[in-house]
Amino acid sequence: MRASPFGAADLPYDASFGAGLSGPSRLHDMFVAHEAMLVVAYRGAGLAMSYGVHVSPFGRALVVVHQGRLAGLDFAESGGEDAALAEFRQRWPRARLMADQGVTQALAERVFDQSQWRAETPLRIVLIGSDFQIRTWEALLETPFGGVTTYSDVATRLGNPGAARAVGAAVGRNPISFVVPCHRVIGKGGNLTGYHWGLTLKRAILQWEAGIAIES
Repeated sequence: MRASPFGAADLPYDASFGAGLSGPSRLHDMFVAHEAMLVVAYRGAGLAMSYGVHVSPFGRALVVVHQGRLAGLDFAESGGEDAALAEFRQRWPRARLMADQGVTQALAERVFDQSQWRAETPLRIVLIGSDFQIRTWEALLETPFGGVTTYSDVATRLGNPGAARAVGAAVGRNPISFVVPCHRVIGKGGNLTGYHWGLTLKRAILQWEAGIAIES
């Protein structure tokens, strides 16, 4: 199990975009302890998962938990929860997903409660995907809180500078939104690029994080 900090850049939202990659300062940390599980061979066979829908700063959030660890987080507009759940069922077609709001409540609160972002009590997550997807998501965890990175930079960190498109595909398949910060990946020129939940939400999350970094 590895612990990855979300560090904070001391740049406001617009300035951080103008500067390209985020700075190294650590005004605020969110700590995540993650495990990896390759899913290619068995597509989730035998996995028992609980799910629930909760309120978040960015609308309704579908939270999926496996053995006490966060395995999925998806944002959904009211009435869109079934579609979000269907995506998880398609991702892990042989897993057993059961509704259990009680099981998911604590982790849902933990994700967005800044008072619980402490190194001594890291948020425990499990990354379930292919080897390349998992390595991409692990690289995203290294992107500082309040900052941004690019697809080509992530590809370079993975040791394959020419794999920016493959990185983009893996970023788009990130099952744990916000916590695994796919919203912090932008185009090489500094422009906001595609986001599964729309660019309006992507901008809102980045501004929310930048605000926390400044206040800290």
